[in-house]
Amino acid sequence: MDDAFTIQAHQGQISSLRFTPDGEHLVSAGMDNALRVWSVDDEFELAREGDGHDKGVSAFDLSPAGDLLVTASSDRTLKVWSFPDLSPQGTFKGHKGTVSAVRVAPDARVVASAATDATARLWALGTGECLHTLKGHGRQVSDLAFVRGGKQIATAGLGDDFYVWRVASGELVHTLSGHKAAVGFGGVTADGSRLVTAGYEGQVKIWSTESWEVEVSFEPETSGAMTLALAPERRLLAIASERQVAIWSLEQLESLVELPIKSKAVQAVAFSPDGEWVACAAEKQIHVWAVDAVI
Repeated sequence: MDDAFTIQAHQGQISSLRFTPDGEHLVSAGMDNALRVWSVDDEFELAREGDGHDKGVSAFDLSPAGDLLVTASSDRTLKVWSFPDLSPQGTFKGHKGTVSAVRVAPDARVVASAATDATARLWALGTGECLHTLKGHGRQVSDLAFVRGGKQIATAGLGDDFYVWRVASGELVHTLSGHKAAVGFGGVTADGSRLVTAGYEGQVKIWSTESWEVEVSFEPETSGAMTLALAPERRLLAIASERQVAIWSLEQLESLVELPIKSKAVQAVAFSPDGEWVACAAEKQIHVWAVDAVI
């Protein structure tokens, strides 16, 4: 099936991809140190760009209001930017390895970061103060998800387990097993009651964020590592793997469509907030499909 749009986006591998909360822009970050903003209404034309890290941008997140953007880098720092003008607002330092993931809390007061130094950190967004350093992973931490309305933070990476911590105190409250080798997060459902995870062994699991029991587990036919994205309002799950993006129904637990791409490596996948668009980052390109046109 043909792509709706293919964007020649970066000079280096794209590391992270997200739509803005208002759905008006798609933002990408890459190992070429660049941030790029693409206009949805203008057929994904480049709207603005910026840079400021000494090394590649490994991840970013936007505040729920869409007025701030926080980047993470292999230069071991996080940077805060106003959005959409991309004016620098501050730099957070403290990690001793590449900062591999970042998330802004639902109340936009706290930023969570994860790094290859086997720790995650919680920061005060307004001041840059490190509130807590979360230690428990034996290897690198590469993904984060705020749950329970931002009162807890889940952390995952290399290793079989993922962890849940209390944001206010930094206390470890759950150690959860069920995957093997490496764990990634796919998002939280619209009502906040479920967290979707993927493991390197090839399984996707849906967890209750109340009991932390696995409610659903299935194994899609994929090759290589999976990257997930959830469209909460439409109960759709995008599963990106080698040379394809599959869109699944979470109600029927079945694949609705498989969208082939030429690239073997898929680094990121994202739905627009309304579920109208799905985009994936494959090496230096972005592919975007109109969801209703393909399912």
